[in-house]
Amino acid sequence: MVEKANFDAVVDATDLLEFAARGESPSGVQRVEMGVLPDFISRGSRVTALDRGRGVLVELNPQEISPLTDSAALGGPAVGVAQRLIASLTERPELQVSSESVVLFPGAVWINDSLMLAARGLHAAGARLVFYLYDLTPVLHTGHTAAVNMLYERYLTLVSATAARVPAISVSSRRDYEHWCSEHGYSIAAGEATGLPNAVGPNEHAASDSPWSRPYALFVGTIESRKNHIAAFEAWRRLIERHGRDSVPDLVCIGRLGWNANDFLKEFTSSNGLDGKVSILTSSVPDDELIAFYAHAEFSIYPSSYEGWGLPVSESLAFGVPVICTDNSSLREAGGSAAIYIPTADGTALANTVEKHFITHIEPTVRGSDLQALAPVPPTWLEVSRKLWQEMEAASSHKVGAMGPEIELGREYALGVEQPAPDGAHADRFLEHLVSEGFTPLLSQPRDERDFRITDAALLGTFGAPQAWGLQLLPQYPCTIRFTRPSNESLTLLVATRSMPGRALVETISPAGSQRSEVYLGGVISIPLGEGESGEDVQVRITVIDAGDSVEGFVGIQSFVVLASDDLQGQLAVERAAAKALRQELDFVTGTRSWRITAPLRRWKGRGTP
Repeated sequence: MVEKANFDAVVDATDLLEFAARGESPSGVQRVEMGVLPDFISRGSRVTALDRGRGVLVELNPQEISPLTDSAALGGPAVGVAQRLIASLTERPELQVSSESVVLFPGAVWINDSLMLAARGLHAAGARLVFYLYDLTPVLHTGHTAAVNMLYERYLTLVSATAARVPAISVSSRRDYEHWCSEHGYSIAAGEATGLPNAVGPNEHAASDSPWSRPYALFVGTIESRKNHIAAFEAWRRLIERHGRDSVPDLVCIGRLGWNANDFLKEFTSSNGLDGKVSILTSSVPDDELIAFYAHAEFSIYPSSYEGWGLPVSESLAFGVPVICTDNSSLREAGGSAAIYIPTADGTALANTVEKHFITHIEPTVRGSDLQALAPVPPTWLEVSRKLWQEMEAASSHKVGAMGPEIELGREYALGVEQPAPDGAHADRFLEHLVSEGFTPLLSQPRDERDFRITDAALLGTFGAPQAWGLQLLPQYPCTIRFTRPSNESLTLLVATRSMPGRALVETISPAGSQRSEVYLGGVISIPLGEGESGEDVQVRITVIDAGDSVEGFVGIQSFVVLASDDLQGQLAVERAAAKALRQELDFVTGTRSWRITAPLRRWKGRGTP
């Protein structure tokens, strides 16, 4: 009998849903989601997904998501199911949570800034959050773009501020998470390592003929710099030089194209894959074909620089196929005493090891059932889901903190994530970037690219899709700004709005009372906070009552700053911003066709300019 929850269990399926809609073959993260969701659904868990247009989580019927847990359906029937589900999200009510709710995020939250904001909202509503951690690749290993690195740091900041529990796929990933938190001064949420089941195994399909016409070694993994395909390529070049083409097995690389693999791809194309000895299969390879590739490989290699687990290692061993892998991060958890280990990023060591074990056979090699007996026994999906369930149970008694972040008096915090600078070869674009992106919009202070550590915790609400310039305040969707009071004196909160034609009616509620004001967009929302005790929690509520006179139908907010109420610098900034907004409004009006058409009438009446 399946144990039911004594708390409100919710599982986020956003990542799996959006991935399925794109029709791609599943990566390790999506395989985890497919593996654990059925057990959570059987326990009565609610399932949720993000409506990106509104930036809110909505509830799904568990039966609606079930077809996406079948790996054979992904890329086929699941595509239409997922696309129809996503199209229906806009009509669904927002997910309701309480202090009895525990929400598990088993997917790739870090690539979705809207989902990160929505998770903050759940935490503010009292829900306990559990984040399943895979690895810390973007912050520990180069090879990703600056934007991805920053998104992942933003994700880790979210996790450290809101998580009740942080289970991880490996002991190595948990250790990396704890080390990162210690380095950055964050508290460390508890959590256990679950291990990871193999995505494919030798017993799932009947034996088949070899998928390759010649003997081959297998390299499964995304084509990206971290996986070190360039080291494998150079090793194969050396082996061919030493022993000739016919004595060296082919190298078959299976994986999607990823990040910064330029060096490998240049060498591969310029040499025609070492004249056919190295091949890349980048299109979706279904599981039955992948199984055939594993089953018939002479051996496999996995020279990765860093992993959260290392499925290609444990999967190769499950087939009784020897594997050579690097000795770092979690790879010994995946390979145990059964794998053959080499130093990281050492093409010469890889070539020498392949040579000794599989060409000259100087070193004996264990394979088949003997190798399978040496390999670590991976957990089942049911065992992993039960461990995650235990993490949710532990989270249900966690106390949710309600204090806002500590802010500095007089410092302006930008709400948009700073965009990467363009290529310095284009001086004009680079200068324009420095001027537009390098300073805050209100006080022209140098921007801190890590303002998100404060702003993500300070702002709560439904914002629509996050923008590079900031956040959208939609009519009738309140926004809360919370922070720890930086001073005893009378304070004022200033919120800079995005410059665009139009105006809006805005209501604010603060410790000093409520007020309604008409704001020209590009101006400042000025909110008195009054006096109070330094260190106490302050919450301000902003609601756009009417944005019908704005071009885009919402109020864009770019930054906020708290100043002393008698700060003349703040007053001057407000007046300048208001004047600029009014000038923009007049420029817009005078540039319209109706203004030009009515010019003769105004001249006749003595109004306006010719």
